[in-house]
Amino acid sequence: MASVRRAIASDQDAVLGLMRGYCDEVGTPLSDEHLLEALGPLIANEQIGDLLIAEQGEELAGYLVITWGWGIESGGAEALIDEMFVANEYRHQGVGTLLMTEAQSRASARDVKVIFLETEQNNPESRELYDRLGFEIESSIWMSKRI
Repeated sequence: MASVRRAIASDQDAVLGLMRGYCDEVGTPLSDEHLLEALGPLIANEQIGDLLIAEQGEELAGYLVITWGWGIESGGAEALIDEMFVANEYRHQGVGTLLMTEAQSRASARDVKVIFLETEQNNPESRELYDRLGFEIESSIWMSKRI
């Protein structure tokens, strides 16, 4: 059975390998430099969020990034599950559920009112997990602008 913990600095290279797998799978062409620039502060500062890793023995089976925010509509503290990835060989073994459960537990401990997440329309496997965990589809449309 996998176990979940918050990542530490020495996990960075192993997590980067999984992030490369995520980027390849979803077609996001992010460089290692870009990923490391985002990883470092997240690992070092719990006020930003948590990088959770799932370990199966000595192997890294997956990761989840949850960040902390604030929202008027949410009524206070909110969280964003920015991304989650489970390596192919560990899928359908409860690793995603374990990561999501730990993220929700950490959010509850911070008195988070709402957890948001984004998933691709063409990813029914993930949506099935999120549905099972009580997440609901919203009518909002996310928009972004790089600055």
